[in-house]
Amino acid sequence: MGLYSETIFPWALDKALGHPNIMRRRQALVGQASGAVLEIGFGSGATLPFYDPTKVTSLTVVEPSAGMNRRAAAQLAASPVPVRSVPGAGEALPFADASFDTVLCCLTLCSVSDVGQVLAQVRRVLRPGGAFLFLEHVLSDDPARQRWQQRLNPVQRVVGVGCNLNRPTAQLVAAAGFRLDPLPVQEEERAFGALKKLTPLVTGCAIRV
Repeated sequence: MGLYSETIFPWALDKALGHPNIMRRRQALVGQASGAVLEIGFGSGATLPFYDPTKVTSLTVVEPSAGMNRRAAAQLAASPVPVRSVPGAGEALPFADASFDTVLCCLTLCSVSDVGQVLAQVRRVLRPGGAFLFLEHVLSDDPARQRWQQRLNPVQRVVGVGCNLNRPTAQLVAAAGFRLDPLPVQEEERAFGALKKLTPLVTGCAIRV
């Protein structure tokens, strides 16, 4: 899987998620970040141009994929805000408690190995009252679509290098010690083409309580 997961897949993912509709969603999400910010699952750095240097005092990014980190080098060099790149995974963040004002995940929680552990780490490193911003594709509210997501998930995990179609991410965030009321409304994204009915998106701002 090395060549595919670290070279071919990062390139293909950038192409798929570079759609203008996805980029607009990213821009709207990232524009809410302020203070000391941590981004988990930084990927190739597609979010970087959208950070506001008048609101963000520092940016720390975490990405476990060597292939993604290689692709991010050019974005990091042109970053509009001070940025520190730390190799690693969201399940074991190497930062002190209450280190950040904002934590951001963009199309990342679908692929982590342990969502509960990642959310526990996010809550730990956020200061009380800090914001967890997320944009994720999730388990559908429609039972018929859910059945297809469950059927196709084993294939998706291979093709998407661990990506899952069937995670109820908003509910998991709400259960992990964040204030998220009401739950985000699911939306379909035309950028996913024929898969749009199987990859509904939610965008949320959860407050650490």
